[in-house]
Amino acid sequence: MKRPISMTGVTEEIETGCGTLYVTINRSDSYNEVFCRLGKSGGCSASWLDGISRLITFAWNSNTKMEAIIRAFAGIQCPSPRLIPGTENGMVLSCVDGIAKILKRVIP
Repeated sequence: MKRPISMTGVTEEIETGCGTLYVTINRSDSYNEVFCRLGKSGGCSASWLDGISRLITFAWNSNTKMEAIIRAFAGIQCPSPRLIPGTENGMVLSCVDGIAKILKRVIP
């Protein structure tokens, strides 16, 4: 599937134990994509988030229901969970859990 030249998107942010996580969700009639980045640049976490972003994009464009992706990511915990008032359960358990929270909030 080819990415269109122009897409509509939104970037959301959420605090995690690793820092501020930014998730960009771009959509068109024929293609969807997700980009995940931490406020910090580079490093191992950046490469993991790039891989997760590509996997979400691939699955979503292969007709995987977003609910299934969210369920798979929600609740994954790292050693540095973050208490965030106003979020579901009041906690962001990991960067992956933060991605799930943003996807759930943004994707209808």
